[in-house]
Amino acid sequence: MLYTVIPLEKIYADPRRNDTAFQKEREKQREPSKDEYRDIPLQHGRLTARRDGENYVIERINSTDMSDYLNEEYAPGKTIEN
Repeated sequence: MLYTVIPLEKIYADPRRNDTAFQKEREKQREPSKDEYRDIPLQHGRLTARRDGENYVIERINSTDMSDYLNEEYAPGKTIEN
């Protein structure tokens, strides 16, 4: 219980609400990514890779085969030649 004469809107308000630097950073995070992504099919799932120059870098793996997650060729951060 909170017994006070201060309105609850002031107590529970975000103190960073009026901070312009915080607002700009928050807007920047909301902007859609301009990176180019490509899905690479696997036998039991797929890899998601982000374009990095002429090559692609693995960002994520989605597979129903657990051995795919242990395969070093599919590790996130690994570069795939185009």
